[in-house]
Amino acid sequence: MFEMLLYIFLLSVCASFVQRVSGFGFGIFIMMFLPYIMPSYYQAVALSGILSGTTALFIVVRNFRHICWRKIPVVLLSNVIVSYFVVRYMENMSGEVLRRLLGAVLVAVALYFIFFENRMNLSFRSLWSRCAVGAVSGVMGAMFAMPGPAVVMYGVSAIREKKQYVVTMQTFWLLFNLFYMLFRSGYGYYSSSTPLYWSVGALGVVVGLAIGALCFNSMSNTAVRKVVYAVMLASGIAVLLK
Repeated sequence: MFEMLLYIFLLSVCASFVQRVSGFGFGIFIMMFLPYIMPSYYQAVALSGILSGTTALFIVVRNFRHICWRKIPVVLLSNVIVSYFVVRYMENMSGEVLRRLLGAVLVAVALYFIFFENRMNLSFRSLWSRCAVGAVSGVMGAMFAMPGPAVVMYGVSAIREKKQYVVTMQTFWLLFNLFYMLFRSGYGYYSSSTPLYWSVGALGVVVGLAIGALCFNSMSNTAVRKVVYAVMLASGIAVLLK
């Protein structure tokens, strides 16, 4: 038990550091490792969501006035509707199948960000395009605790001011994960040990955010992201080859 708690703490430090420095990536980073140390895949998804929401909460509270509320409702509503049904469907899927799917998603997301992040100019002006962003995010959030990639694409296009973009993204993660917590209750995602796991992870989040704040101005966001993408790609390939 002590070894697992230590891993949760260290992973939370690293994931929240990535989130603080690059603006997103908590779920992407921690889900590369968490499913392999937790008692079940479902508990790993749930813990990742709770800790991601905790990380976002700290950032949102300090920067509340910079949130672009008008950019949120359509994407949020679409995400919530889709994720509700995905959570209900997932109870019939085995943890091994979900791990394989996670590996494929890690590879796909890594390849997208490595090769296309700065080369695709996407517009999300129509209602349907924003609904699609929320739907894709809902599937990835419910199944893999990583609702970020689609919403990041939307945020980069829709929000030009840097601070507004960062804080609005954190607001998305916070709201998404609040709903995911509600949807996952009663489906075997939580155990009597979940509060202990969260407490240890939350301590790691505080440490990671503090280190990230100190390093924010001296580190290149691009360099941090490239390291994360490389690890993500290697992790996804390793999962698929097992």
